[in-house]
Amino acid sequence: MSTLNIGLSSRPSQESLDLIQSVSPRIRILDMSEYLAQEAASPEAKAKADKMLAQIEILFLGRTPSNVAKRAPKLKWVQWLGTGVDHLARGGLFEGNSYQVTNVVGTNALAIAEHACMFMLMWAKKAPGWLEQQRTADYRRDTVRADFLEGRTLGVLGLGGIGMETARLGKAFRMRVLATRRSATAIQYNVGDVDELWPPARLRELLAACDYVVNALPLTKETEHIIGEAEFRAMKPTSFYVNVGRGKLVDEAAMVRALQQKQIAGAGLDVFETEPLPKESPLWAMQNVFITPHVSGDIIDNRERAVRFFVENLKRYMAGQPLKNVIDPDKGY
Repeated sequence: MSTLNIGLSSRPSQESLDLIQSVSPRIRILDMSEYLAQEAASPEAKAKADKMLAQIEILFLGRTPSNVAKRAPKLKWVQWLGTGVDHLARGGLFEGNSYQVTNVVGTNALAIAEHACMFMLMWAKKAPGWLEQQRTADYRRDTVRADFLEGRTLGVLGLGGIGMETARLGKAFRMRVLATRRSATAIQYNVGDVDELWPPARLRELLAACDYVVNALPLTKETEHIIGEAEFRAMKPTSFYVNVGRGKLVDEAAMVRALQQKQIAGAGLDVFETEPLPKESPLWAMQNVFITPHVSGDIIDNRERAVRFFVENLKRYMAGQPLKNVIDPDKGY
């Protein structure tokens, strides 16, 4: 019985290691995390990492080793611990054509969708006003008037796992839900929890119809700065923009101007063009902006969920079945 070498670029818990090992007695786990963390400064660590990479057939990836395609000639499959793969592409992970890359999209989609709804609820219910009254022990009932989400129009950009969960939650709030999907070529009606599915070519028309816009697109060559000055001009001055996708999906300078000039009413932002968000960014001081530090997908058992997904994919791999969540390098997701 041949050995199946699985390389780890970041170390999960012992419980997770035991779960991976339990799939088959054939499995041998090679923990490269310590050597990969030190290889830039230590030739000895790099040599040890090289030796392990040369043996692995599967890589469970938390950090990206350099030159994977050259250093791991036996590699057949890379399971990425996260969802977005734009930085993996920049790191050269897709330069090899002899292995598949999968992600764990879906494992934290609901958490990210909930985060987007948190931003929308904070805006609709005028949370900053209530929090300020709490801070000053000011018990007055006639100062803040909250709004409904019911009856408002939600636009979801990108109908992947996060987008579909966002649409579902929007319908639970009795919102009218519009969405875009890359494959749509004409408006389709009643697609799952989406009332109207629009083609990307009509993005500005969709934006003009929305009270809330949630950007859940993956970052690709086609989607970088997909939201810019013209798109913000198309939006209602009362609209609220949420980004839980990637910071570079939006022209941040144009967004700042749109907020300052009241082209849009406010924004809830979990991602930014530069992270960490620079202290000099005007976004910090804007009272109509909610900021979180790229944490929408960071749930309590996030890594454990990723390991469980990997284990299920590993069973499929060993059975010769197609893997789930295979990334198309040309599409970027």
